Amino acid sequence: MPVPARKKSRSAVRRRRSHDHLNAGNIGVCQTCQAPLAPHKACKTCGTYKGKVVLDVTRQAQRLAKNAQPVAHDHNDHEGHDHAKEESPSAKPPAKSKKKKTS
Repeated sequence: MPVPARKKSRSAVRRRRSHDHLNAGNIGVCQTCQAPLAPHKACKTCGTYKGKVVLDVTRQAQRLAKNAQPVAHDHNDHEGHDHAKEESPSAKPPAKSKKKKTS
């Protein structure tokens, strides 16, 4: 396997890497709802592409609304003790001092 004959200088390496940067992507707006939109993609908010409805966003909105409903929890099982008095698990015991060896 070939090995480089010499170390590449900083300027040579940086000159080669000058084209490795990323460019910002193009962002347009939806024709119907003016939401930010990547080119050649259907709009996620209204479900249109080039003025035609191609996605059913009502079903997705219903699914998101269903998942966003808070779940009722019974917090009465914590009676009998106070959370403020408990030590947090992140509390560390004091470190022991190390003795230096003398010879």
